[in-house]
Amino acid sequence: MPKPQRKTGRRTGRGRPVPGLAQMRALSHPLRIRLLELFGERPRTTKQAAQQMRTAPTPLYHHVAALERAGLVRVRETRQNRGTIEKYYELVRHRMGGDPRVVAALKNKRGRRDLAALSFVVFDLARNEVLEAIARGSGKIPQGLIAVRASLHLSKAGARKVQKDLLRIIRSRKARPGPGRFGRRRRYSLTVALTPLAD
Repeated sequence: MPKPQRKTGRRTGRGRPVPGLAQMRALSHPLRIRLLELFGERPRTTKQAAQQMRTAPTPLYHHVAALERAGLVRVRETRQNRGTIEKYYELVRHRMGGDPRVVAALKNKRGRRDLAALSFVVFDLARNEVLEAIARGSGKIPQGLIAVRASLHLSKAGARKVQKDLLRIIRSRKARPGPGRFGRRRRYSLTVALTPLAD
C-alpha cells in the first residue's frame, strides 16, 4: 500500500493555498527577488534577465518557474525565434499582506518561519548591495547611498501615517517608463522596515 503523500503549502478551509504565503516562500531566495524586479521593469525572457544579471540563464529557469507557480509572474507573450519559442514574463501586481488569512497563518510557527526567511533574504540582499556600492566607489561614499536606522516614538495612528507616507513615495517613483525611456537614469534599491519594538 503506497504511503500517503505529504501536502505542502498552507491551505484554506476550501482546500486552496492561502494567497501570500506561497508568494513569501517563493521569494525566499535573492535571485528570485532580483528576477521579480527585472520582470517588473518590463516584460523579458529568462535569457534577457540573465544577461542583465550577468549570469548564465540555465540556473534561472527553475527560479522563474517557481515565481510563475506562486502567481508572482506570468507569460505576457510568446515569440518564435530560430525554431524556439521565447516566453516574455511580466510581474503580476498585487499585495501579499492584505489578506486576513495571511495574517492568521502568520500566527503559527510555520507562517512565522516563512516570514523570517523572507525578511532575512530581503535585508541580506540590501546589506550586500550597500557593500557592493561602497566597493565600486573606491573608498568614497557613492552618490545617493543612504543607510539609516532610526528609533521612532509613534502612536498607532502616527505609525500608520508613516507607513502611508512611505508607500506613497515608493508608488510615486515606481511608475514604469516605456521602453527606451530610462535614458541616463540609474537603478537604486530601497529596503524599508517599519517594525514595532518591544517596550
